[in-house]
Amino acid sequence: MIGLGSNAFGQIDLNTKFKPIKIKNVKPKKEVPPPANLPKLDIPKIVAPNVFKETNIYGTKPQVNNSFEIGTAENHFSMTPTDKYKHKLGDVYQEKMTQDLDKTMVREGLKEDSSLLDREDRYLGDFKTKSNDLVVKYRDYIQIDGDLINVYLNDQLIQSRLYLYSNLHEFKIPLTTGLNKIEFVVASQGTSGGNTAEIHVIDGSNKSVTDEYWNNLALGTKIKLIVIKE
Repeated sequence: MIGLGSNAFGQIDLNTKFKPIKIKNVKPKKEVPPPANLPKLDIPKIVAPNVFKETNIYGTKPQVNNSFEIGTAENHFSMTPTDKYKHKLGDVYQEKMTQDLDKTMVREGLKEDSSLLDREDRYLGDFKTKSNDLVVKYRDYIQIDGDLINVYLNDQLIQSRLYLYSNLHEFKIPLTTGLNKIEFVVASQGTSGGNTAEIHVIDGSNKSVTDEYWNNLALGTKIKLIVIKE
């Protein structure tokens, strides 16, 4: 009885008023043909360029000497003066930077420059001493490039073609009573410009007579001093 009673409480859907929507018959629209009097457009055929073979998107072959190369005369596209053998802009600027660096080093006394040769002889003055000889210390204070000097005492050659090293070398000059004329003469400018010598002249009591630094002296230039032995 319990089982029959539970089944009897089930709801029955007796709503029969639902009606489906009918699909209307839709006629397709007729296609309207375009007017017969329209002008024809001449549109060129678009072809994708082969970037591996052609550099012109229009498919024409590039001219032989018409590339945009800096400095070429064909297109007159040049911002820096150069010659026909130079084709890299970096080479031009590298050369200019090197020249500017050379000028700076010359101005700071770190490099020799043949364009600034000093050809003027100079006289250092008169000096007195009681010493029997002088000690001369010498070297090249910039670039070791083969600078040479000759040394004369009273117009007699006493040191021939002294090579200027980076370290100080020395020699002695014997003095006679009275006037002693000493001349340092440039015997070689070396390979990097003028002669650049550092000269220290010291008497027997270790007293400095003169200290000289000359820069870019030309071949044959003379540096003279007079030493009077008392």
